[in-house]
Amino acid sequence: MTPISRRTALTAGAGTLAGLSLPLPRAAPGLKALLTGDSTGAFTSANPVNPRVVTHVTSMQSGHGWAVQNAGASNLNDTTTYAMGTQSASITTRTDGVATTLTKTGLSLNISGTKQLRALIRVDGVDYLQGLNVYVSSDSMVANFGIVYIQSETPDPSVRWLKDGEWKWVTLPWQSAIVTGSPDLTAVDSLRIRATSASGTTCQVRLQAMQVIERRPVAAGGIVCFTYDDSYGAQYTIARRDLDKYGWPGTAYTIVSNVQAGDGGNSTYLTTVQLQAMRRWSGWEIGPHAYTSTNHNRGMAAATNTATGVAYGTNPLSAAELDTDIANTVQWLQSNELSDGFVGHCYPLGRYSTAVQRQMAHDGLAYARAMTSTATSAETMPPADPYAIRCYTLDNTSVPATLQSRVDGVAGHGGLLVFCCHDIVTSPTTSTQFSIANHAALVDYVATKPGIRVMTLGDVMRSIAGQ
Repeated sequence: MTPISRRTALTAGAGTLAGLSLPLPRAAPGLKALLTGDSTGAFTSANPVNPRVVTHVTSMQSGHGWAVQNAGASNLNDTTTYAMGTQSASITTRTDGVATTLTKTGLSLNISGTKQLRALIRVDGVDYLQGLNVYVSSDSMVANFGIVYIQSETPDPSVRWLKDGEWKWVTLPWQSAIVTGSPDLTAVDSLRIRATSASGTTCQVRLQAMQVIERRPVAAGGIVCFTYDDSYGAQYTIARRDLDKYGWPGTAYTIVSNVQAGDGGNSTYLTTVQLQAMRRWSGWEIGPHAYTSTNHNRGMAAATNTATGVAYGTNPLSAAELDTDIANTVQWLQSNELSDGFVGHCYPLGRYSTAVQRQMAHDGLAYARAMTSTATSAETMPPADPYAIRCYTLDNTSVPATLQSRVDGVAGHGGLLVFCCHDIVTSPTTSTQFSIANHAALVDYVATKPGIRVMTLGDVMRSIAGQ
């Protein structure tokens, strides 16, 4: 099959992608990352999912009542950089590693059951950020509180969930909280932002808003998604077998050239026939990852870590090349009856930028899965950003007890847990390999939680529109 050209992809007409009749989301006017003093709004995604706000806690305007401790510098009424109203609050971390905090006491919030917190934040100098989390307490941080991590520890700026100098709505999944004591979520009286930077460095954290929002009903008992990247053959022989045991579907993000290699006899990779069986009989979602392995390995974005000077990626796909790659991959999926038109993507190497997110939406993709770390793996319903859905990576370092605790969290508190897996082998030795035994054990453990729903990530995102 001849790949379609970028010109064909971009001139197919409104509401289509390369003549494939895929729905294109309407672009909101003036989408852009919020710059200094620009109060027109902050970019969260090109297709934001707006939750119902149960309680608007603060917009950080004059008289907000939040207090700062141990800051290198602070401005609780910062009129220079904001996303809402006419000001935000900013704290600058210390160079000695002591944590800087921004705290509000005297609250009376209920975040139990179907409710969850979200915050609008921004970090400048994020390469120097060592830790950023939110404390939630029902006794003024004395003995009963939970800690929810926000930022990934990965050194690659293009993989990190928070991008430098950009506002972002962050939902806080309680299912991954580290809990001390027994905080009463029906009577939360204090909230705290805690930030640290690497020794000898500083970064600036801004808080713009905090809200209690409604969780979607479909996630009440917890949702687990099993997603698989790069088209390894074990996704058919092992993953499909394990999921078929319970009648559950998975999601496979496809590198077309790998599948074509499988069609040519390379048993390392899936074949087209295998993908079609996964789709038709086991209900899998088959989505695009990259058209060629070369494009996959170039990635969609690159960045240099300011703190270390290390460059991550040197030759990412250009905007034109990305358009072509998406169009060619989607056309291949459609021509092989592997997609129904609701198409989600997965960032190659986990690398993306705000510009790439916008392009994903412009090209008609319904969502995109990121590749966040294990520390920031849990997701909420709706996800904070449908074009950067958080996930938990399954690899050669995965510990079964830790995986079970993640499942316990989503089963006990609701929300969304997305697993990301690549190859599945007997004895994994690399970060793209997961144990056959551990995969079977994980699937079996999820089956012991009767309230959990196992869904494709596409079905999860599709369900949001109906609730």
